[in-house]
Amino acid sequence: MKEQQSIKPPRWSYRFLTFFCKEEFLEEISGDLEEIYQVNCQTHGKRRANWRYAWNVLRFFKWSNIKKTTRFNSNIVTMTRNNFKIAARVLWRQKVNTLLNVTGISIGIACFLLISLYVKREVSFDKFHEKGDRIYRTWTLEDYGGDQQFFYTNSPLPLEKALEDNIPDIEMAVQYNRNNFLVGEEGARINEPIAIASPEFFEMFSFPIVNGNQEKPLADRTSIVISEAYATKYFGSKMPIGEPISVQINGENRVFNVSAIMQDLPKNTGFSFDMMISNKNDDILYRKEALQAWFNVSPETFVLIRENSTLAATEEKLPAMVKTALGDRVEEGEYTLGLQPLTDIHLNPEFPLGNMPVGNPKYVYVLGAIGLLVLLIACINYTTLSMGQSMKRAKEVGVRKVVGAQKSGLVWQYLSESVLITFIAMVIGLVVAYLLLPLFNNLANTDLVMPFDFESLWVYLVMALGIGLATGAYPALVLSSLKLTNVLRGGSSSMGGKNVLRKSLLVFQLLLTVFLISSTLIMKKQLNFIQNEDLGFNRDAMVSVVLYPAPEAQGLGDNFTSGFKNGQLLKTKLESNPDVSDVAMGSHIFGANGWMKVGFNDNNDAFKQFNLLVVDPYYISSFGIQMKEGRDFDPALDLDKRESIILNQAAVDYFGLTDPIGKQLPGQDFGNNTIIGITEDFNFESLHSEVRPLVITQNDQTIFSGINDISINDSPTPKLVFKYTGTSLLEVKSILDKAWASTFPNEELRFDFVDEKLRLMYQDEARVNKIVGIATVLSVLIASIGLLGLTILIVNTKVKEIGIRKILGASPLKIFAMLFNDFSWQLIIAIVLSVPLTWYLMSNWLKDFAYQISIGADMFVLSAALAFGLTTLVISYHAIRAAKSNPVKALRAE
Repeated sequence: MKEQQSIKPPRWSYRFLTFFCKEEFLEEISGDLEEIYQVNCQTHGKRRANWRYAWNVLRFFKWSNIKKTTRFNSNIVTMTRNNFKIAARVLWRQKVNTLLNVTGISIGIACFLLISLYVKREVSFDKFHEKGDRIYRTWTLEDYGGDQQFFYTNSPLPLEKALEDNIPDIEMAVQYNRNNFLVGEEGARINEPIAIASPEFFEMFSFPIVNGNQEKPLADRTSIVISEAYATKYFGSKMPIGEPISVQINGENRVFNVSAIMQDLPKNTGFSFDMMISNKNDDILYRKEALQAWFNVSPETFVLIRENSTLAATEEKLPAMVKTALGDRVEEGEYTLGLQPLTDIHLNPEFPLGNMPVGNPKYVYVLGAIGLLVLLIACINYTTLSMGQSMKRAKEVGVRKVVGAQKSGLVWQYLSESVLITFIAMVIGLVVAYLLLPLFNNLANTDLVMPFDFESLWVYLVMALGIGLATGAYPALVLSSLKLTNVLRGGSSSMGGKNVLRKSLLVFQLLLTVFLISSTLIMKKQLNFIQNEDLGFNRDAMVSVVLYPAPEAQGLGDNFTSGFKNGQLLKTKLESNPDVSDVAMGSHIFGANGWMKVGFNDNNDAFKQFNLLVVDPYYISSFGIQMKEGRDFDPALDLDKRESIILNQAAVDYFGLTDPIGKQLPGQDFGNNTIIGITEDFNFESLHSEVRPLVITQNDQTIFSGINDISINDSPTPKLVFKYTGTSLLEVKSILDKAWASTFPNEELRFDFVDEKLRLMYQDEARVNKIVGIATVLSVLIASIGLLGLTILIVNTKVKEIGIRKILGASPLKIFAMLFNDFSWQLIIAIVLSVPLTWYLMSNWLKDFAYQISIGADMFVLSAALAFGLTTLVISYHAIRAAKSNPVKALRAE
C-alpha cells in the first residue's frame, strides 16, 4: 500500500489542472483522477497511466470548470477563436490556393507516416522481449594469422553448458538452430524447417504460448511446440495438444507429442520457425564427435546476463573459460568469444550471417531520409505557396496596421491559418495513409498497422502543430513586417526579386528533387544490371523440383544417394514429355545463398575452405556452364562417378594450382580424386559477393572423408532441374503434377522457376527501389505544386513590368524567358550541387555489390533534363496567362 501511494501523477499535468480548475472543484477532481491513476499504474504500468492521467485532465478542461482569473484572460480565448474564424474564411475564399496547400502537405504527411512505420518496424526487431536488454548472442573469432581468420555467429555445441558452468554473470544460456526434416507418416511427408532449441528458450524469449504447457513447453525430448498456423495446417479445427507428429531424423521416424501452441511469430523478429523441438535430441541429430567439438559450429548461442552484471564484466571472464575448455589446443588470442546484443543483430552486417537474417541498415537510412525529404519538400511548398499569395493580402496588412493591429497579432493571425491548414492536411494524410497501408504492406512485405491509440494521437497532434508553426512562421513574419507606407501605396519592395531566403528555398527544393530523380535512376539501372547480367549459366525457363530421400536414409551421403535415385524415377517420366529437356540433378540450385561450405587442412597444414556441389553427370551441360579447360563428366564412365571432380577457376586460383588437369585436391585425407575439368567462373551466389571456390563432384564421400568442418545454410536436399521448351509456363505445373503423382503419389510437390528464385535474391533491393520510385514521383508532384507557388510569387511581383513589356511589344516567348530567368540560375545551382551528393551516396550504396554499374554522366543529364522539363512546363502555364492578360489592368493596379 505504501508503495502504491508513493507513485505520484505526472507533475506537469497536475500543475495544469491546478492552473485552470476552480477552487471549489479542484479537491474532488484531483482526488478522483489520482484514484484512477493508481489503478491504471497497477493494470497498465506507469507510462500508460501517465498518458491516461494527462488525457483525463484535458477532459476536465471545460468552460464550467475554468476559474475566473485575470491570468487566464478571456480576451486571449476570444482572440484565438476569432483568428481561427478569420483563417477559415480566408482559406474558404482562396479555394484553389487552399487545395494546393492541403494537397501538398497531406501527400507529404501520408508518405512520411507510411515510411516511418516501416523504419520503426525495422529498428524494433526483437525489442519486444521482456528481458531483451539482457540477452546477447555469442560470436566466435578464430585467428591463426595471415588470411587464416574465421568469424562466426554460429557456435560450437558444448558452448552452452560451458557458459552456464563457468560464467556466474550468466543467468542462463540457450542454443537455437534450424534444419529441414520430413514431417508426417511415410507416403505423406512434407519437408519442413524445424527449430531445435534449449528447453529454456521460451523462458528467455517472450513468444506467447496460447495453449498447452505454458511453464515448460519443451519439457522433454519428445515435446514439440507448433504455431497457431501449423496447428490449423496439420490438425484443422481439432485441438492438437497431446497429438503425435512424426519426424524423420537420420533415417528413423521419431514421434513427438504436441506440448504447446505458440502465437504466430511477429514479422519484427529474426527468429523464424513454426515447429520447435528440444536440443535434448542433439545426441540423435549430431555425430558423437560434434557434441564435444569446439571447432565445429552449428547453432546460435544466446545468453541472459544477470540484472546486477554488465556486458563488459561478463566478456572479461570469457578468455579464462576458453582457456579452461581448450587448454593447449590454441595459443592465446587464437580463439576469441564475444557477445552481441540481441537488438543489434538485425541491422548490423558487420557480424557474419548466422541462423537469424540480417537486414541492410543502409536501406533503413535511405527510406527514413526519403520520408523526411518528401515531408520537407511539402513544407517548403507550403511556405512558397503562402508567399505566392501574400502580396494579394498586402493591403489587408496595411488596413489592419492603420486600425491599430500589432505585429504579434498579425503573426498569430497568419500562424492560425497555417496551423489550421496543417491540421486539415494531417487528417487527410492519416486517412490516405490508412487506405494505402494494405498496398504498402504488400509492397514492403510487412504487416504494419496504423496506430490510433492515445499516445499516437498525441504524436499526430504535436506533429501537425509543429509543421504548422514551422511552415507558417516565415510568411507570417514577412507579412507582419511590411512597411505601412509601402503597403498602402501598393509597393512590394520588401518581398521583391532579391529575396535571398526565397531563392535559397527554391535551390534546396530543386536540389532534393533532382537528387531523388537521379538516385532512383541509378538504383533502377543497378537492379536491371543484376537481374539481366550474364551469370555464366542458362536460367531461362529452368524449373527446379525438390526431391525426397528414402525414409531410411541416414546422413548427408545417404540423402544424396537416395534422393538422386528417386529423382531418376521422376526424370524418366519427365523425359517422355516433348516440352521437357536438359533434365539433371544437384544438391543445390541457383537462386539461394549458403551453398554447402567445407573446410580442410591442406598439405602445408593451412586451413582452406570451398563450396561443394554434388551433382549427376548432366548438371553442368543442363545449365550451359562453359568449360575453360578439360572436360565435363561422362555419364558412361564409372571412374567419373567415383573419383572425378571439376573445379571453377576461382578454386584453381585459391588453391594455387598450375596445370590442374589430372591433379588432386591439395589435401592429404581426401579419397581418390582427379581434376578432369575447370569451368569458367559463374555466379552461383548473389552478385553481392565475388565468385567463391567451388568443387563439383558426383561422389560426395570422396570429399567428406577429407574435411574437418562443414556449414550449410541452403538445404542440401537433392533437386531435379529441367528446361521447359513449351510455349506457356502455366503448363509446367500440370506436367509436373502428372509425372509426380505417378511417381510419388503421397508426397508434397514443391517446385520453383530458377529465374524467379534469382529475382527473389534481390527482393530487398527491388522493394526499396519501388518505394523510392513512388516517393520520387510524389516528391516531383509536390515540387510541381511548389514551382506553381513560386511562379505565382514572381508573376505577382512583376505585374507592372509585364504590362509595360506587353505595351512595348514583348512577345509571349520573351515574357516566358523573363519568368524562366528567375528560376534558371537556381535550377543550375541545384543540379550542380546534386551531382556530388548523388555520386557520393550512390557510390556507397553500390559498394554492397561485388558486381556493379559505373555511375555515368547520362544519369545526371537525364535527371537534369527532367527537372528542366518540369520547370518549363509549370512556368509556361503562367507565362501564357500573363501574356494574355490586359496590360491596362496591370498598370491600373499600380
